[in-house]
Amino acid sequence: MTSSHHEHHHYHFHRKDKNNMNYRKSPTRLYKIPREGKLMGVCAGVADYTGVNLTAVRILWVVGLFTPINWILLIGYFVLGMTLDPKPEDLYEDVREEEFWRQARKAPDYTAADLRRRFRELDRRTGDMEAYMTSKSFKLDRELRALED
Repeated sequence: MTSSHHEHHHYHFHRKDKNNMNYRKSPTRLYKIPREGKLMGVCAGVADYTGVNLTAVRILWVVGLFTPINWILLIGYFVLGMTLDPKPEDLYEDVREEEFWRQARKAPDYTAADLRRRFRELDRRTGDMEAYMTSKSFKLDRELRALED
């Protein structure tokens, strides 16, 4: 296998961040978002990943601190804060792509069903166009337009 074939088998793109550390960009990964966060950006990352309101995530986290599992939440928060990569600025092409991936993370089965429905619709429309272009009506319409010109 040539090196050009090997490079094209991966769906994740390698990029170097400001500290020259390699990491893979993926719209399905959990990232921290320090620029939107209060401490390390973990709650902002969780809110972005799940599509839940950031304030709600923060409130749930603070309420969790008053439960018996508070030590797990604290350790988990700092572990995530140290291990998660910051969300790349250029992760999505546009707002529509970002919304698509947010839906895919929230309901992957729904998204797959929606894609199947869209492909069936495109297939049906393509079939309709092919049927028309090979029909006698198309040939007649084309000949009539040629006479008009």
